[in-house]
Amino acid sequence: MKEQSPAAVILAAGFGRRLGGRPKAALHIGGLSLLERLARALHGARIDDIGIVIGPYRETLAPLARRCGIDVLLHDREDTQLAESQALALRTHVARRPGRDLMLLLADLPLLDDEHIRVLLDAWQRRPAGIEAQMPVVDGTRGHPLLLSWKVVRQLAVDPAFAGIRGWLNGHPEIVKPFVTSTHAYIADLDTPEDLAALTQRLWPQQVTWPAPWDVNTPQE
Repeated sequence: MKEQSPAAVILAAGFGRRLGGRPKAALHIGGLSLLERLARALHGARIDDIGIVIGPYRETLAPLARRCGIDVLLHDREDTQLAESQALALRTHVARRPGRDLMLLLADLPLLDDEHIRVLLDAWQRRPAGIEAQMPVVDGTRGHPLLLSWKVVRQLAVDPAFAGIRGWLNGHPEIVKPFVTSTHAYIADLDTPEDLAALTQRLWPQQVTWPAPWDVNTPQE
């Protein structure tokens, strides 16, 4: 029987404060939002079961996600931490997609495309026995997407001491396989105005713009 592809959850519950308080997943590149670009990349890699965790900016991101065919997971409050988004993704995955591996990725990966995801999936399918997690590592920096086995997802979802996946990865190096690569797309995220300026320069002549109403404020440190 052919192994079922992982389901994916996009983590998009940040405030984007260093970018002036904007929903990073709504940033447009060539008229297409980052969220739409990620959805196309995932679909192109044959991952069709996609969710998104949203906290603030739900009035912008939820309709956009639904237009992309993405399942919306809303926090019950807007001010949340990354570990809380991860916990919501894990619990929902266990409840709705039993038996499947999970791919977690950040919403602000503007250079990630379907080929990058396919390469990771191929390595995941060929991983040695006993490996339960895989993430790309570029020049010593961990990137995204992160892949977790069903076994680990099920354990983490019910762990009362869960404080974030980074800590879990650090504590279980024997079952974590780094995917060592030089591909910058796995770590090229958008946190600061400098990141945005570098992306704009890199992608020129494609236009990198904020949609209304997020196009009126100047990003601040």
